[in-house]
Amino acid sequence: MTNDALADIRARLDDVDERLVGLLAERGDLIREVIDFKRAQQMGVVDRGREDDMLVRIGVLASGRGLDPRIARQVLRAVIDAFTLLEVEQLESD
Repeated sequence: MTNDALADIRARLDDVDERLVGLLAERGDLIREVIDFKRAQQMGVVDRGREDDMLVRIGVLASGRGLDPRIARQVLRAVIDAFTLLEVEQLESD
């Protein structure tokens, strides 16, 4: 593999990372809607059943795309945890 080939792969990785950030921003917008709903309904932040369902679903989706489900679940777990912290901060400030 030449340095140019590696540079090309890295550029494609940068593109994927940029798209991931865009998707996280989109998810953040949806989480703000969830926060507003939970605030209006005086609901708690955490829904472990929903989280468990999401982790199972993401594992199945990952397997179908040839990705190790452990990686997908670990990434989604980190995303859930980060946005849950945001929800806690927003809802507990009320």
